[in-house]
Amino acid sequence: MRAVSGSIIVLTAGVFFIGCGGSDGGSGAGGGPSVGGGRSVGGTSNSSTTSTSGGDAHLGGHPSTGGMATGGNPSLGGTTSTPQATGGNPASGSSATSVSPTGGSEATGGASPTGGATATGGAPATGGSVNVSATGGTSSAGGKSATGGASTPGGSSAKGGTSSTGGTSAGGSGSDAKPSTGCGKTPTLQNSPSAANQNTLTVSGTSRQFVMRWPTNYDNTHPYRLILDFHGAGGKDTDLAPSYFGLFDLSNNTTIFIAPSANGGYWDATADLTFVDQILTTVEADLCIDTSRVELEGFSQGGAMIATLACQRPGVFRAAVGHSRGGLTAPTTCQPIPYLGSLGLSDISGNSQATQTDPFAKWNGCTVTTMPLAPTGSHVCTNYTGCPAADPVIFCSFDGPHTPSPTDSGKSTSWMPQEVWPFLSQF
Repeated sequence: MRAVSGSIIVLTAGVFFIGCGGSDGGSGAGGGPSVGGGRSVGGTSNSSTTSTSGGDAHLGGHPSTGGMATGGNPSLGGTTSTPQATGGNPASGSSATSVSPTGGSEATGGASPTGGATATGGAPATGGSVNVSATGGTSSAGGKSATGGASTPGGSSAKGGTSSTGGTSAGGSGSDAKPSTGCGKTPTLQNSPSAANQNTLTVSGTSRQFVMRWPTNYDNTHPYRLILDFHGAGGKDTDLAPSYFGLFDLSNNTTIFIAPSANGGYWDATADLTFVDQILTTVEADLCIDTSRVELEGFSQGGAMIATLACQRPGVFRAAVGHSRGGLTAPTTCQPIPYLGSLGLSDISGNSQATQTDPFAKWNGCTVTTMPLAPTGSHVCTNYTGCPAADPVIFCSFDGPHTPSPTDSGKSTSWMPQEVWPFLSQF
């Protein structure tokens, strides 16, 4: 069991903001975002249904996932951003398709994200997704899981292919699973299929909340993959429910999802380590979890929080995904861990892979080279080459605003879940 200790403190990380434009196409001014940097303060939490002022993110307006985003009052004079689509419910079981940069196809199915406009960024010159390898050749995806069980290699492709092929089946457990102590028990925690029924923990004397959603056919003898999702600055746990970055439907009843809520809407890189420790201790004692397949996904300051967790709790998490991460001091050392990072062109000036994925590539032993940036109106996800098979790293660049759920020009559904789910489910 993980030790539960520490106390809640006020975030005192160094502050580094980049002014932002609205999510309807304005670009983030200045160079690449600081990986470290501080968070903006003083905003109120964005509700999952109502646009409120405040709650800005480190690189521009903070769209709370699952509802209407608000740019709020950006830290250096940005204007209020227009609502932007986030989340969405991609069709169950669909997968990302590697297509040509000219006229590629869209991932099929899935409900259109509500309440927002599609990411802007010019005419749909390319129209579809592009998945390439940094130097061509063999994709770094797949490989043998560090927790056991060999996976099918991602294969070779002139364009590299996506990193999502191969790996352990989406079922998330097998003969190599490590069942938690909750296996065989009747759950006492609250399931939240409709973003209700928060669970409450007392951490260092402070009441903390999280929501969770488990498969509709939950079997307390089957060890499930667990994914923890972290909202951006000014958000809350219910912003991510019930879609959990659009992955719940894609998981097809193979995975349990948890979304913790930051105290006051902002993550604390010290106190929230203890909070997450206690969540895992509680959940693993109540539900049947495969403790070798606990994974992370986060947006903006939540993306910075998952980087902190991945590096400060080595061996606990199997893989991590960070969208436009920043707002907390970045880790300086880390044990190898599979990592996918994404960033919109409006957040950067030049290639900002250096702040998102290069550190993980270096720690994993990959070859670090300049990655391609997204074509106008589209996106490109690129595998780092030379990575160990068990620890691939991917950088996704997209033509769009500060969001975890971007859409290509002319599309109504985000392509991001179609990249993230195959990446996480291979382990």
